[in-house]
Amino acid sequence: MWGLFWLPLRAFERNGLDPAWTTLGQFIAPLIILLPVAFFRFMKSQTLGLGNVSSSLLIGAAFVLYYESLLLTSVVKALILFYITPTWSTLLEVTVMKKRFSLWRGLSLALGISGLLVILSQNSGIPVPRNLGDVMAILSGILFSLGTMGVRRASNTSSFDQMFSFFFYGSLVGFAIAFLPFSQLGSPPTIETMLRLGPWLILMSVCLIIPMMWALLWASQFIDPGRLGILLQMEAIVGITSAALFAGEPYGLRELTGTLLVLSAGLVDIYGHRYRA
Repeated sequence: MWGLFWLPLRAFERNGLDPAWTTLGQFIAPLIILLPVAFFRFMKSQTLGLGNVSSSLLIGAAFVLYYESLLLTSVVKALILFYITPTWSTLLEVTVMKKRFSLWRGLSLALGISGLLVILSQNSGIPVPRNLGDVMAILSGILFSLGTMGVRRASNTSSFDQMFSFFFYGSLVGFAIAFLPFSQLGSPPTIETMLRLGPWLILMSVCLIIPMMWALLWASQFIDPGRLGILLQMEAIVGITSAALFAGEPYGLRELTGTLLVLSAGLVDIYGHRYRA
C-alpha cells in the first residue's frame, strides 16, 4: 500500500492542490475523522497520546517531508533516499541504544551509504542533493529513524494514541512547512478546490491512510528501528516498479545500482541476524 501511495498524492496535485497543501490534506482529513473517537476517549478520561511529543512530532515531520519529496522529486529518488533509513537506524541503535555493532551491521551500513552516494551523484559526480525534494527525502529518513526509536521505547502506548498524536503533530508540521518561502511548495487552495477534493481526501483517509498508519505504528512497538526500516523496504520495490510503469520517470544504470545497494543493505542485515541467531 505504501508503495502505491504516490499515485493518489500526485492525482491531488494534478487536480489543483499544490504540494504543501496536498501533504497537509493527508494529515488534516484523518485527524478530523479520528476526532469523535478522541472526544469519546477524553470524556472517559482516557489518554490521547498528545504527551508523546518527541516521537509523534518526529514521525509526523518525517512523513510530511516524505510526502513532499514524492511530489518535488522523482518517485524513485524519493523512495531510495528515504529507504537509507536502516543506515540511520543502525547508527542510532549502536550509539544511543548501545547495541552491539556486528560485522553484518557494518556491511549493511556500508551498502546503504554507498547507495545514497550513487543516487545523489550525477554527471558532475558530486554526491549532493539536487533539489528541495532530495533534501526532504533524506531528512525524512533520519527523522523517521529517530521517531521509531522513541515508539519502540514507549511500547506501552496504545496504537490509537500513537496514531492520533501522529496526525495531530503532523498537521502542525505540515502547516509550518506550507508557509515556508519556497515557491515549489505552492499556495493555499481556493474554497472551490477544497470543496471539490474534500470528499476524496476523506475517502482516501478511511480506505488508505488510517489503516496504513495504524499497522505501521502498531508494529513499531515490537520491532527495532533498523529491522522496521528493512521490512518497509518492500515499499521501495513496489514504488519503483509502479513508477516505471505509470510515471514514465527515467530509471537508468545509476538508479538501478543505487536501488540494488540500498535493498542489499536490508538483505544483509536480515540474513546476518539469522546467521548470528
